[in-house]
Amino acid sequence: KDLQLPAGYELIIDAKNVKYFDHSLNEEMINLFKTHGFTSILSYHCNMHSTGAGMSCLGLMPRSHFSIHSFPEESVLFIDFFSEGEMNLYSLYEDIKGILFDTNQEENFKSNQGDNFDVNVPDVKILWTQCMRGFREEFSDDYDSSMNPLDGEITQDIYGPKDDSTIKKRVVSLKTKYQNVEIVEILPKFHSISHISYVKSLSNDESYESLNKELYRTDKQVFLDGDLQSSLYGEVPYHEAMVHPAMMTHPNPKRVAIIGGGEGATLREVLKHNTVEEVVMVDIDEEFINLCRAHIPEWSDCSDLIGSSGGGGVG
Repeated sequence: KDLQLPAGYELIIDAKNVKYFDHSLNEEMINLFKTHGFTSILSYHCNMHSTGAGMSCLGLMPRSHFSIHSFPEESVLFIDFFSEGEMNLYSLYEDIKGILFDTNQEENFKSNQGDNFDVNVPDVKILWTQCMRGFREEFSDDYDSSMNPLDGEITQDIYGPKDDSTIKKRVVSLKTKYQNVEIVEILPKFHSISHISYVKSLSNDESYESLNKELYRTDKQVFLDGDLQSSLYGEVPYHEAMVHPAMMTHPNPKRVAIIGGGEGATLREVLKHNTVEEVVMVDIDEEFINLCRAHIPEWSDCSDLIGSSGGGGVG
């Protein structure tokens, strides 16, 4: 049942180093909105400011709107998009980002043909947030926040904060038969890794950061139905504490059953005990297991175990 609530989601994008925003790019944005299902544009108006001062555009749709403001002298662009209902706007953000990056480089190439192409034109830098708007539970007895993955920790902790696009991105999003799965990659704030240090670690400039890349790696986080399930920086102590007290309490563990554990990390820890002869893992969601194998193989990596055959993760 589709609930008509005074609620929705808003996507806010602030971009700089946007060198080329004109009517053609503006039309490309409108066509993009249409491909995402926003086909009923009731009105649309653009106001050109004084020469070189940019433009402001506003579009109205049924219970939705978007605005675009450009500041060409500063190479800055503001985009605001609101939609009623429970709709994740992340894919729209990804497509907008793609347009801005592609257009910048394409226009730079046209204006600096051949050998004069300036490879040092700075990449577009984006700050973005997707925030919840309005009211839900108090306006409907049918609304259950636990059944809305967007009304969970992933919006509060990941999509909500206004962060740099280079340190916050979605790796995969899929609704399996049993649950909504999202894996995101972010710069871990609790490890006090600055954005500058992270960028340096990606270079080969012989800086401390570039020579110790493992100290500045991003965090991967797994969300099930909108709530945090596991993270790269926190999964090891979590799974060690889950497995080893029970394994060490048993005098000679040989056969082990794992109920759940689709990430493979519990199985990895169990296999550290050389008395184990057989392990059976049961998980209801095969799609989730396959996603974990493909996108977070670190969780199930046994290559550092003595006697391991090396290579990939657990079977």
